[in-house]
Amino acid sequence: MLKYINPHAVKPECVSLFTKEGCPFCVRAKEMLKERGLAYEEIVIGKNATTRSLRAMAGGTTVPQVFIDGKLIGGSEALADYLGVA
Repeated sequence: MLKYINPHAVKPECVSLFTKEGCPFCVRAKEMLKERGLAYEEIVIGKNATTRSLRAMAGGTTVPQVFIDGKLIGGSEALADYLGVA
């Protein structure tokens, strides 16, 4: 449908972000995404999901864990590399 409406449009990226409250690395990841205009779904461990869910998805329990278009990017440093942040 998007190609029909605008053949030059780029499909928006689907971003999911696993976080925990009070995590400074999670705050950094959210800031990087916002600065680049990337909307994201935030999944808060302990509220929206458990560490078991995080382990099943990401293979570990550290946060943040960022997924873009279904691909695991990793934590805040991996996200910075992915986005080309110095």
